[in-house]
Amino acid sequence: MEILSQVVVYTALLIEVVILVRSIRCKTFAKYSIFYTYLLTVWVTSLFLLIAYTATRSLYALFYWRLQFVTLALGCGVIVEISRHVFARHVSLDRFARWVAIVTFGAIFLVFAIHVAFLPHWKPVANPAELERNLRIAQAIALLTIVFLTGYYRIEIGKNMKGLILGFGVYVGASIISLTLRLFIGIWFSPVWKIIGPFSYTAALLIWMVALWSYEPAPASPPEPMEVDYRRLAGRTRQALGSIQEQLDRTPDR
Repeated sequence: MEILSQVVVYTALLIEVVILVRSIRCKTFAKYSIFYTYLLTVWVTSLFLLIAYTATRSLYALFYWRLQFVTLALGCGVIVEISRHVFARHVSLDRFARWVAIVTFGAIFLVFAIHVAFLPHWKPVANPAELERNLRIAQAIALLTIVFLTGYYRIEIGKNMKGLILGFGVYVGASIISLTLRLFIGIWFSPVWKIIGPFSYTAALLIWMVALWSYEPAPASPPEPMEVDYRRLAGRTRQALGSIQEQLDRTPDR
């Protein structure tokens, strides 16, 4: 199983290089700068951890969770970038999606700070998987908010954004499931957990490679959803007033 995990890791490193090189050749790096920065950071940290794992396991264990939280923070930035592109012509929805993400992440970090401040025996380094799972849940909530708003308001999104959302959804969903099982089952689940993570991330990379192979601008969007709602309400009000006026006109004078 360890050999299979290493094969998956090497495959992921290769796919990351392909995506990054393609972004430079197609001049799309600047269009999705946060995402490609995230991908480059993951590639560098993965390569470093691979070398550390080969050299000494203690060095790998020392840096793994620290670097994991660095890439996790950049992943949150990618979700913000997705919201900015999806709701480029819908400022109110972009603000709402960001507000949901900020409140969710803020609540998690507030609970984390309370534990550190008021529970002296609670040590975050003892079980960092729990904090990562909670942050992954926050990412999932932010992604689901974007998906719900685009579906509810029928906002068309391009192939690039669809791929980014789907890839992140696969990786975040698998991470939440595997981290939850690891917390409940314990060390016995660790071998399976080491497989699920690289496999789900590699699946996300394949989705991103296909979706981002060429740049596709966002399709034309309908008017601002809040404006649409206002127009609907105004139209219904005019109809109601018109009906009242008709009834008044038909009422005989006394």
